[in-house]
Parts: sequence; structure tokens; C-alpha cells
Amino acid sequence: MAVTETTTESWGSRLGGSIKGVAIGGALFIAGIPLLFWNEGRAVKTAKALEEGASVCVKLPNADTIDATMDGKLVHVTGTAVTDDVLTDDLFPALAPKAMRLTRKVEFYQWVENERKEKKKNVGGSETTVTTYTYARKWVSQPVDSSSFREAGHDNQVFLPEATARTLVAENARYGAFELTKNQINRIVGDKNVELKPEYIPDGLKGRVTISGNYAYVGFPVGSMMQPGMMQPGMMQPGMMQPGMVQPVATQPVPAENIGAVPQTTMGGFVTVPSIQPNRMSVTNVDGVPFVITPDGTPTPVMPNGIYYAGNLHAIAATVPGNGFVWPAPPVVQYADIPGYGSLPLFTIENKSYVRLATGALAPYIRQTATAGQIIVNGTPIAVTVSTTATSPAPAYNTAPAVQPAVAQPGMAQPGMVQPATTVASGTMQGTANPANPQVGDVRISWTMVPAEMPVSIVAVQTGTTFAPYVAKDSAAGGYTVDLLETGTKTKEEMFQNAENANTMMTWILRVVGWLMMYMGLKMILKPLEVLGDVLPILGDIIGIGTGIIAFLIATPVALITIGIAWLFYRPLLGIILLALAGGLVYLLIKKRAAAKAAKAEAEKEAPAAPAPAEEPAPAEEPAPAEESAPAEEAPKSAE
Repeated sequence: MAVTETTTESWGSRLGGSIKGVAIGGALFIAGIPLLFWNEGRAVKTAKALEEGASVCVKLPNADTIDATMDGKLVHVTGTAVTDDVLTDDLFPALAPKAMRLTRKVEFYQWVENERKEKKKNVGGSETTVTTYTYARKWVSQPVDSSSFREAGHDNQVFLPEATARTLVAENARYGAFELTKNQINRIVGDKNVELKPEYIPDGLKGRVTISGNYAYVGFPVGSMMQPGMMQPGMMQPGMMQPGMVQPVATQPVPAENIGAVPQTTMGGFVTVPSIQPNRMSVTNVDGVPFVITPDGTPTPVMPNGIYYAGNLHAIAATVPGNGFVWPAPPVVQYADIPGYGSLPLFTIENKSYVRLATGALAPYIRQTATAGQIIVNGTPIAVTVSTTATSPAPAYNTAPAVQPAVAQPGMAQPGMVQPATTVASGTMQGTANPANPQVGDVRISWTMVPAEMPVSIVAVQTGTTFAPYVAKDSAAGGYTVDLLETGTKTKEEMFQNAENANTMMTWILRVVGWLMMYMGLKMILKPLEVLGDVLPILGDIIGIGTGIIAFLIATPVALITIGIAWLFYRPLLGIILLALAGGLVYLLIKKRAAAKAAKAEAEKEAPAAPAPAEEPAPAEEPAPAEESAPAEEAPKSAE
């Protein structure tokens, strides 16, 4: 399911918001400058302190004896840290290992609202946002408040709200002839998963905890009868029932006479099947599965809700318990070995195999090989191995007493949900939580610990029977200290090299952070220009790309100049090089811009002028009519 919301912000509102962001952007840009300057000073002083420390550090042969002549000197030593402190988890007091550190991680199975936004700019400058909310159940580190969810029906609850993450650290640790400080103990790493045991489960949580792998899953309280509108202890949302939840009634043995309601029986008893066999049939358990012997001698398992299979499903009626019945030669039973749950018997109905769960539900078995397959529990496949021997019996699933499913209420029941009973068997604990099918409200807890004995290498000042930080004497180091501790056996050279590498990495991380602060600040300062252009969305996009380029071209040289000035202050030679690089970048940008303008002007100058339009020739005059000429005078006669 998904919920969609559509909102539109006017152009004026967007413009006002971007103008307010100018002040924030300016502050962000300015804050990046001192951060970059301080970071360079920190890097230089740390490097100087490490350089000095490496030159004066003396290696001790071991930590087993204290050499008084080394008191006050920076030393390198390797040895084994050992503690006798017992760290007790207050939530599970029986879990109390001897360890350097004990960490409890807590996760909650909750509904989570996911939000996805799609924005579209409109002509006129407004912006439409389509927000889609989807919902999923997942393990999270903190309970989720579902009261603000856009869609109803995703109500969260927490079955163990007092469970929180916690870390305990030993107070005392020996290091050969030395003692470690609390700070040094806390810096020892090497966490390992704590192997959980059923005896760790406190009495107040028994029946609710399922151990699976390195996790303790805590489900709903045993014996609770939740009705819609009632508050469940530990629930985040009072009065809200989680849809799909099946709540059990109190745990109690199921007598044979009640087999018609819940087919978990003690040995013995009789049932009748009025539709096909009115005579009573003896009930017996074969490895926890109640069977009856049909008139033709076939052993048939009694199935959930008081029915059994003989061609079709038939209802049964229970009668008074009898003395039971034991087959002289019981049939061979195969077992599915389920991780964390134990071995459950398989039985076949109409050529299909099933595992019968504590609720009476049948989990289908899919055979993949002769010795392996999967069972399907609420749609989830669980890999199992199959044999004719039960490797670890699982009475939590197939013997009385059992947790009986409560009568479903509207909106409550989830058909087929597995609600295991509570018992301990072969190193596992099965409670009301099902790791394969968790429900909203379940809590998952795991622990890690640093063992009580750990190899440790130290570079610090020997001070009596312990160690203290070394304060650099070089004024260029600015009073920075050297205090190194690593888990494992490390040489002096390795430890100083690792410290230098860490310093370099931190320097570059802070450089990137400072540059991003300046870049994002400039983007916010220029944002109003983009919003102004959004009257035509394509124009706003073009302006946005342009402001991003401008912000990059300004933030980069300013960051380089800031770093260069810092290095000029702390290390002049490198500072001059950085300043030269930044100046060269600025010079190239200015020169490129000037060259572009000059090229444009030259192109305009050299372009030939457009020819003037030719004048239309004057219309030709018609020749005047020729006048009749007078008769030509005779040429004078030549003189005789």
C-alpha cells in the first residue's frame, strides 16, 4: 500500500524562502574558511608531534618488569592486557562474562514509513511536489512513533521498551607489571559475538524469548489476552492492536479429553469419528504426534483443531481418557532438523509431507534431496536436513503443555501464524517470538564482548606503573600529544606509520567538508537567481547549472587560498606553492575570459561590411523625334 500527497508552493513563497537562505548560505560559506585553516594547523602540529615522538621513542623489551630508568620517557611496548572484572548485563543478569568490554545491541521490529519526493517546476515559478509514502516492517535501532504515519493500520508497539543499547567497560586491567587506565582499556578493540545460552534468560522473560544464533528474540508476554482498545504493557501506542497478531492464552497442560479442541495430548485417550467410524479409537503419541489406528490398521495422525485425515478431513469427538495404546511395531518416523528449533517428525498425507507445529498448524515440507529440503512457515522457507534419528528433540513444538491459540478477534488473527510454546531443549530456548516470522513489537538483542585477555601494543610515556600521553616539546607541534594504543602485536614503526596515515586521512576528510560548506553556501546565496528564472522552468534550470558552475569556480580557489595561507603560516614553502597554484588558477580563468572577449571583438572587427543595396537604374528616355534638317548647303566650291 502507498499513500500519495500532492502539494504546490507558489513562486512568491519559493522566492521568499530562497532569500531567507541567503543568510544561512553566507554563514556556511564563512564557516568553511576557519575550518579549513584550523584543519591545516591541526594536521601540521600532529605530524610534528609524531615526528618528534618517533625520534625519541624507546622500545621496552617487554611489559613484565618496570624499569625505573625509563620513567618519564616515551616508550614502545607490547604485551597482554588482562582483566578480572565481570561485566553484568542488567537486563539479562545471568549474562556476566569476564571481559574488557560488553556491548548490548538492541533492535525493534517496527513499521517504517518511507518517503519519496518528486518535484516538478511549473510555468509561472510555482513548484509541485508529489510525495509517496510506503510502509515496510524491518528491524531498526530505535522504536518508531507511528502516530504521525499518513496511513492508518501500521501501528507500532514494543514488547520490551526497557531494552536499550548499552556498553560496559572494565575498570581494571593488568598489562604485565603495569596497570592500564580506563581510557586505554576502552580503546582496546576486537569484539566477538557472545554465544547465548538458555540459562541466560531471566525468569521474568521466560516463555517470551527465542534464542536463534547470536540473537535473543523477545515476543509478547505469556498469558496476555489482548483485545482491541486494551493497553498492552510495554506498548508504544496505547489501545492499538497490531493487525495480524495472534495472542495466546495461559500455558497449561492439555488433557486428553480436550483433544477435540487442541490436538496436543498426553499418552492415552480415545476419539471417535462419527462420519466414518462411530467406534472409539485409541490415541497414542509417536514422537509427540498424536495418532489413531483406523479400522484397516493404518496409523493416521490427528491434525489441527480436532480433525484427522482419511481420504477427506473429518471432525473427531473426544471421549474419556483410556489406558492408551502402544503399537507393537510403530512406523518409521523421519525427522526434519530445523536450525534453532530442534528435530520435528515428518508425516505424509496424500503423498505430501508436513511438520506439525505447536499451534497445530502444518508446515509443508518440500523434499529437495534424499536428506535435505525446506519447510514453509508462513510463506518463509527454512532449510532443514532429514534423517530417521532425532538429533535434538523439540518438545516446544510437539508436546504438551502447549500454548493454545486464542479465539480470533476481528482484525487480530493471522491464519497459520506460528506461536511456539515455551520450553528449553538441547541448548535452545523457544518463546513467543518467531525469528522466521517476526511480528511488530518483537525485540532482537545481541551482545559482543572484548575478551578478558587481549594482545596490546602501546606508545606512551612510562609513568610509574602506568602510561600517560607524551606532550611534544617542539613549539611547531603546539603542545600536541602522542598516545598510541593498538590491539595486536605491532612494531614501533608500524604504530607511527598508522598514526601518520590516520592523520592524513582526517586532514583530507576535513578539507572536503570545508570545501563542501563553501560550495553549498554559495549555491544558497545564488539560489534566488534560479528561482527568479523559474518563471520559465527551462530558464531556471539553465540558471541553476550556471550558479553551480560559478559556486564551484569561486569555492575551489578560495579553499585553496585558505589552505595556502594556513600552510604559509605553518609551513611557508608549501604555502607558497599552494598560493601559486591558486593564483595560477585565478589567472588562467581571468585570461581565458579576456581572450574570449578579445576573440569576439576581433571577429566582429574583421567581418566584411554588408554591401549597400544597388540603386535601381533610371528608366531610359525615349529618343526625341528627329527634326527635318535643312538641306545641307553645298560645300563651297574650291577656288578655281
